[in-house]
Amino acid sequence: MTGKTHASCGLLVGALTTQYFHTDLFSSVTVIVLSVISSLLPDICHTQSKIGRKFKILSFLIRLLFGHRTFTHSLLFIGIIGFLLHIIEAPIYYEVAIIIGLISHVILDMVTPKGVKLLYPLPITIKTPLNFKTGGLVDLSLATALTVGAIYVFFQSEVNDIIHHWGYIFTQY
Repeated sequence: MTGKTHASCGLLVGALTTQYFHTDLFSSVTVIVLSVISSLLPDICHTQSKIGRKFKILSFLIRLLFGHRTFTHSLLFIGIIGFLLHIIEAPIYYEVAIIIGLISHVILDMVTPKGVKLLYPLPITIKTPLNFKTGGLVDLSLATALTVGAIYVFFQSEVNDIIHHWGYIFTQY
């Protein structure tokens, strides 16, 4: 999937996390930023990815050591990040945003023909039976749907009020 699709999924993860934990404004902004960054982080192994271009040397080294869609797309990587977050005693809503952001990336890449090495260091590629080309129509449609979903979560009460208001108006006639 493209960086836009991963970021839009991270945005939705952040929106749902802030809603679930009822975070204050500062924590909400932080959760959203962390979830978007973590949804892009596994592609640090790809030097041309959004995050790979920001950290070129680190991206090159990770690619050289592990290759693409291996370690950074694995349960091992997610587990290490989760363990480190637990060790530093990050607030639970930060941990959830980061871990689910990472998981969302891996799941979205499992839907592509290349799949991922989910069980790295085992050389087994995991992908879904039905998969879609990165950058294709399904990728773009998914990015759009995820963004719309995030916007709905952010403004859910306002949207529901509008729908209720219009529903009331139409039932009067």
